[in-house]
Amino acid sequence: MIIVPETSFSYNAHFSLSLPSTTIDTFPTFLIGPNGSGKTTLLKILGGFFKVSPPVKVKWQGTLRETRPIYFAYMPAKPTYDPNFTVRNYLMLSGNKRQLETIAKELELTKWLGRRMGTLSSGWLQRVFIARILLQDTPYVLMDEPTSFLDPEARKDLIESLSRHPEKHFVISSHDLSFLSSFGKFVIGLRDGNVVFRGSTIDFFERGIEDVFVTGYIM
Repeated sequence: MIIVPETSFSYNAHFSLSLPSTTIDTFPTFLIGPNGSGKTTLLKILGGFFKVSPPVKVKWQGTLRETRPIYFAYMPAKPTYDPNFTVRNYLMLSGNKRQLETIAKELELTKWLGRRMGTLSSGWLQRVFIARILLQDTPYVLMDEPTSFLDPEARKDLIESLSRHPEKHFVISSHDLSFLSSFGKFVIGLRDGNVVFRGSTIDFFERGIEDVFVTGYIM
């Protein structure tokens, strides 16, 4: 469970994000909206990378605590990496050697474990980044545009892999409505720094999509 207070956040003179009080207790939750709507900013607020007052709270080991990055596995839109690392060495940075082979197999990475990161295409790198985030030992997973660079077959593998981990609480920022329809359960829709929709994926496609991608705000 993640509890977001009614608050606002600004990080320069050109953008601010206004947030109503919201409880996120249905996962996977998707943050949906056009470019510049505030999806990545909200993702970082949830994970404690950006601070707001009053603070976001997260249920951790049975108690509500102020959110901290240590509680989350976070995959940014453009992860950094050492091109000289092998895929195996990069995945071992997660500290979870026990499940490495299993997760690599889920994402069709087994044959690439000995390859250097700098030799991989954008699509295969994205699979590696996703594998590392799944290996991290935390129930909360924040993912920023995880289907970027993925072809339809890789997107299918991603959905199947994420679906094998019901113990993980995914919050995903995405433009990919096909990904949302296949995997999402709850949607927070953003536009121009405002939350304009909160509800189920079914409700989003029935009545919320025009608010997010055309006009309209929750009052």
